[in-house]
Amino acid sequence: MGIISCDKESKTAIEKEVKVIKTIDANGVSKTDSVILEKTNLEGKITKTENKIEKKEYVYRAFDGTEAKVTFTTGTKEGNFILIERNKLKIELPQIESDIYEKDGIKAISKGDLLTITQNGQIFELSRKK
Repeated sequence: MGIISCDKESKTAIEKEVKVIKTIDANGVSKTDSVILEKTNLEGKITKTENKIEKKEYVYRAFDGTEAKVTFTTGTKEGNFILIERNKLKIELPQIESDIYEKDGIKAISKGDLLTITQNGQIFELSRKK
């Protein structure tokens, strides 16, 4: 007869469910809502959390006619941010105040239909395309 021993392991199970809803409103604004439902089972205890992520996409136009796609994202664990895409260039800036986004010397201020970007002392003004 032998003795068998076993160590009790701590078991954690995480289950994530992501629901994504994409809509375009009457103004042509593309909007993506994501709801992340997370269930954690830690040693028999179930915890549920819900995180709603919202994305709004707009097209902005500069005075010279060039266009940029701008996505405002809210509700992420990392905070709110803005993503500016023009050609193959992508700039992601975290929100530091209500209408101000800034990182690595690049600053964007969103006021109504205007987006002002400051980089290396240069100011670029864009207006939301309607």
